[in-house]
Amino acid sequence: MKIRGFAFLMLMMVIVSCKFVKDTPDRIFNTVGLSTNKIPSSFERVFKEFRQHKANGTLQLPTEDGKNMQKATCVEVVKFAYANTFKEDIRRIKNLNPTEEAEPVINAGIELFEYADEIQNKDFMIIARMIDEGKSDDEIDAAAKQLDDTKGILLDEKQSKMMDLLLPYADANGVEYRKF
Repeated sequence: MKIRGFAFLMLMMVIVSCKFVKDTPDRIFNTVGLSTNKIPSSFERVFKEFRQHKANGTLQLPTEDGKNMQKATCVEVVKFAYANTFKEDIRRIKNLNPTEEAEPVINAGIELFEYADEIQNKDFMIIARMIDEGKSDDEIDAAAKQLDDTKGILLDEKQSKMMDLLLPYADANGVEYRKF
């Protein structure tokens, strides 16, 4: 019984001490920075591609067994492809254990990805429905442009804020990266 108690105590010490181990600058950079590549640079382009796939009959999703592809609506594709795009990124960023120096990077990353997630779960669905309902290209383009010109600009600002914190943090901590 004493051995089990000792083993339990050691396990608890390991679990508690893990909270004191801070994530490395490389891990923080990779978790926060590299995920930004998933953020579309143009909502107009995304929805033009959706319309093109729908017109070509190539708007498809995997069947439940994953062995074949089946035709899908834009709403179904948005739910499948975009509804959870950033959920895992947000979870991984929130689970980081940053140093005090890295906390602003983490907070800016969470803000960015939560906003991107909101856009993809709400605004993308509105425009996807417009495509499925057969609205004109002009109406869909106007809605996508409006999204780019409002929330897209704010999303770009949030991304710039995060990068303005991340890159100096990476430089100060010897993280190697390439800008494109």
